Amino acid sequence: MVTRELNTKRVLLHLLRNISIPCTITLLASQLGLSRVGIWKILKQFEDDKYITLTAVGAGKTSAFLVNLNWENQLVEKTLSLFLTEEAIKQRRWQVNFADLEKVTDFVILYGSILTSAQQAHDIDILGITPIKNFVKIQQIIDSVQKTQPKKIHSLNFTQIEFKTELKKQNSALTDSIKKGVILFGQEKFVQFMKEIKK
Repeated sequence: MVTRELNTKRVLLHLLRNISIPCTITLLASQLGLSRVGIWKILKQFEDDKYITLTAVGAGKTSAFLVNLNWENQLVEKTLSLFLTEEAIKQRRWQVNFADLEKVTDFVILYGSILTSAQQAHDIDILGITPIKNFVKIQQIIDSVQKTQPKKIHSLNFTQIEFKTELKKQNSALTDSIKKGVILFGQEKFVQFMKEIKK
């Protein structure tokens, strides 16, 4: 049961974060390390619950299916925000350290080696999406936090428009931050941002 719930979260979050190519059942199975049968069962349940849409590409029984989140269902946004919040809670240390960023950003992404091998990481990669008027304030907060951290903080700031433009250019570093990072703050705004990109 726990494994099934975990896979359910993994599939939905993968659909949210994957911005490079359309998702098919085969691709999802490959990228998540699950069987096609296992993915199909999860997706059929999602389709029944109206969390996703499955669109056949081609004709016949062997048609591939494109998998998309069903943004018409309001529960989709709430569920995704909840899953992202659960991920962020596991990074409580960084939420506390960077707490002042929550007030001046739309959303904040912590990414890179600090998440996978904190001891060996050379720096702390953080990405803030905010109106341009807050850039100076963010840098002041980062400078203050840096005084308490032995590792160098590498901070990037973008407006939503700038970030969207970079993602559409397939900036690999930024797309990777979305795929593998943790949304420390602003989970709801992140989901809304991704919804706009995907529509």
